[in-house]
Amino acid sequence: MRVSMMNMYSNNLQSMQNLTSDVARVNQQMATGKSILRPSDDPIGAAKVVTTQRDLASTSQYLKNTESLSTSLDRSETYLSSMTNLQSRMREITIGANNGALSPEDRAAYAAELEELLESFVDVTNAKDDGGNYLFSGNKTDTPPIGVDENGDYFYQGDDSQREVQISGSSWMTGNVTAADFMFSTGGTDVLNQTKQFIDVLNDPSLAPGDPAFGDAADDMMQALDDSLAGVSGAITDIGGKQNAIALMQTSHNERILFNEEVIGETEGLDYAQATAEFNLKLTTLQVTQQSFVQVSQLSLFNHI
Repeated sequence: MRVSMMNMYSNNLQSMQNLTSDVARVNQQMATGKSILRPSDDPIGAAKVVTTQRDLASTSQYLKNTESLSTSLDRSETYLSSMTNLQSRMREITIGANNGALSPEDRAAYAAELEELLESFVDVTNAKDDGGNYLFSGNKTDTPPIGVDENGDYFYQGDDSQREVQISGSSWMTGNVTAADFMFSTGGTDVLNQTKQFIDVLNDPSLAPGDPAFGDAADDMMQALDDSLAGVSGAITDIGGKQNAIALMQTSHNERILFNEEVIGETEGLDYAQATAEFNLKLTTLQVTQQSFVQVSQLSLFNHI
């Protein structure tokens, strides 16, 4: 009898502990909205959630990469477009200055405007992003792409490195344009130094349209503008193509993120109606078991004498 009573006591106590644990588990599930609180709840489902969460995290990072890349390319395109506007006016001046009816003062006035345009051109090429990094210097982002040597000539002081940005698990995209790509890659003199030379010609009262030296300078200026404009236009076209590709990639990433979130929700999401019913059942059972335990624990042979 003594052993039987001890077994009954132990069984009731174990049952209450199990029920208390079940009630706490269901209560936590309802509080978190998740049916899987630990891997042992559903090993297969837990593994599926972990794998899906990993894919969700990487896809979210790729999406952030594309957003940052798109912003950077937008900024570069804005400055490149400014360069085309500046070069258009520089071309108009070059054509207008090659007019024999102009006086030396007229040509000097054109030279003064070209100086302003040249300064603006250099400023735009030396543009920075919102983080203070130079846009067109390659990987030398702390160095302005255009420098001036001791002779007053312009030179490119960046590098030709391309910054690659990962936009998917298997795709990378170049995220920068260097000034060397659109100003210092021609066979002749680059547009900056050619403009500087043409300004000197315009300021020289002894040179005028019809003189071979003037004609050669004007021709070289037009050629430098053509080469530079082709480089800038090519860079703008390339950016446009990249932006289209980025937009498609972002759509794909957003769809994948939504799918992964749905998979995680379906796998570990809690059925609140079922959980509520289970909670009420477990709680009622626990209360009944507790009442029974109280009665059993009070049983004694002396109660029946």
